[in-house]
Amino acid sequence: MAIIPKGKVIQGEEARARVTEQILKKSSLNEKEIKFIMTKLKSASYLGQEFETFYAVWVKLTALIENIENSNEGL
Repeated sequence: MAIIPKGKVIQGEEARARVTEQILKKSSLNEKEIKFIMTKLKSASYLGQEFETFYAVWVKLTALIENIENSNEGL
């Protein structure tokens, strides 16, 4: 039995681009995603100035988590 799609069938790069666009439109990073990034950042090795960049990113991500937690407390 054949499947008849309602609309244009997309594949390959076009499909990937559309899925990526939908994810980006959905929302910004959530707490779980931020914690995942922070876990991965902790396991990496940094040399010289890279560590300064790591620390700056770490501080910003921590602030994002705090903002999310504070906004959830108001609910």
